[in-house]
Amino acid sequence: MKIQRYDLPQIIKNDFFLHGKIHLILLILIIFSASSLVIIVYETRLLIAKEEQLILKKKKKMMNGEI
Repeated sequence: MKIQRYDLPQIIKNDFFLHGKIHLILLILIIFSASSLVIIVYETRLLIAKEEQLILKKKKKMMNGEI
């Protein structure tokens, strides 16, 4: 008796391309959206840190009487 083996990743991939094009597009959009969100949050935190440094420099100059 010969046991028939199935290539499960290949079957899943074929199902996605043949029957689940909308699901595949939605999956790609979700990954793109999540990546964009992470990048935007990272850039925002960098800008906030830079703004805080500038405020501290300005306060330090005011305390020294330079402004």
